[in-house]
Amino acid sequence: MSGLTFTTKDQQEQILLSVAGEIDMQSSADLRSQVDELETSRRTLVLELAGVTFVDSSGLGALLGIKKQQERAGGRLVLAGVSPAVARIIEITKMDRVFDRVDG
Repeated sequence: MSGLTFTTKDQQEQILLSVAGEIDMQSSADLRSQVDELETSRRTLVLELAGVTFVDSSGLGALLGIKKQQERAGGRLVLAGVSPAVARIIEITKMDRVFDRVDG
């Protein structure tokens, strides 16, 4: 078990998936499978990451894969509530140019 926890809110146009823990080599597959269980086609998937304390390269890879999967299905991925530590990792890797982000 990865130690990631998930909370889902289905809100017609979008699905909010709150994630808490560390997204790393051990847990990135759990994140992908959690997203795979949701019906996100042609909808916006909001990943609320306020509870995420760390993301490594495999975690970033999982987020990128989720973004591509959403786009192929006619949907969109938005990252929300990104903690300062995770925001720094995203910025250092230039992924802030790739992901749509909202605060809050």
